[in-house]
Amino acid sequence: MKIVADQNIPALSDLLSDAGTLSYFSERIPPQKLLAEADALLVRSVTQVDRALLERAPKLKFVASATIGTEHIDIQALKERRIGFAHAPGANAQSVGEYVLCAVLNWLSDKPQYVADEIDVAIVGAGHTGKAAGKRLEALGLNVHYYDPPLCKKGIKFVHDHWQRVLTADIISCHVPLTQNGDFPTRHLFENTALQSLHSQQLLINASRGAVIDNQALLERAEQGERPSLVLDVWENEPKVLSGLVPYVDIATPHIAGHSLEGKVGGAVMISNALLEHFGRPFSKTLPDVLPAVVWNPRNASELDLPENLNLWAKEHFDLFRDDELFRQRALTTDGFDSLRRNYRKESPRREFINQVVTCHNREQYIQFLQLGFDARLLSK
Repeated sequence: MKIVADQNIPALSDLLSDAGTLSYFSERIPPQKLLAEADALLVRSVTQVDRALLERAPKLKFVASATIGTEHIDIQALKERRIGFAHAPGANAQSVGEYVLCAVLNWLSDKPQYVADEIDVAIVGAGHTGKAAGKRLEALGLNVHYYDPPLCKKGIKFVHDHWQRVLTADIISCHVPLTQNGDFPTRHLFENTALQSLHSQQLLINASRGAVIDNQALLERAEQGERPSLVLDVWENEPKVLSGLVPYVDIATPHIAGHSLEGKVGGAVMISNALLEHFGRPFSKTLPDVLPAVVWNPRNASELDLPENLNLWAKEHFDLFRDDELFRQRALTTDGFDSLRRNYRKESPRREFINQVVTCHNREQYIQFLQLGFDARLLSK
């Protein structure tokens, strides 16, 4: 079997060592020479798998994306060709949740007199990443609610469909796929009218897809003054960034919210096992089998007293401003954006907070630090 894979999907040589010949590509689109012979194609969200690409891959039997989203995949075209498909829903949800947590902790650090349960948080999209972000913010004591009209229509109880409740929230965090059709399209969900209603005491985060927010309308809103605080990990038309918008963004990053090592390797494990299942091969390794060990000194829950101490600790392990600085230096060109994302923290991969053991003195602390994503341990009495 000939497997063609994006070179930035990690651990594939370990996971698929016995599955066949593994060839890598480094650009957004695989070269014709590899596509012509490929039995399986493994991609990330930067590769559009459409009818034009499939026509160049006559032997293709299986496609997988090591990502949550599937908008870059023409699912109908795969079905017509009877090509198997898999992706990695939830693989990087914890990583995105930590990105949002760090952004919110930074925003709260400028509001020392805030009352936690008076901070209203609207999570837009109650899928894997939305819930991962929401549970961490709930652990801070914030008032979290979930806006998800498609789930609301299905009768799911913990979500709502009140758009005005989103627009009046203190913190708005986006976690939806990019859709253009159907009853609830998300492209330009935040358009001019919605953006005009936001004010300077709010925080708007987008760690989903860039076009969920109309970037040109956001620039026009920002130029008016009294804008909300902005944290953008994704950008409309990326890797081409609307450069005029960047100076108004408080934290700007190159689509790396989900790029922890756990998230990336987790996606690789999911699609590798799906490939092996599709071709009738034995399952490969699990995530712990291929993740390198990381050792952080155990911490006492009292050392991470929320939120000030936690904010300082988080910056030691995942400093968003380091990524922001690199973005402003290099990401305003398409090549620079792609390079930052492709080579994200290669020398020292970002690791998730689950690697930090936190000893807790009571059950309340234990539950809180579990929700925050740590390896919480309750001390026995």
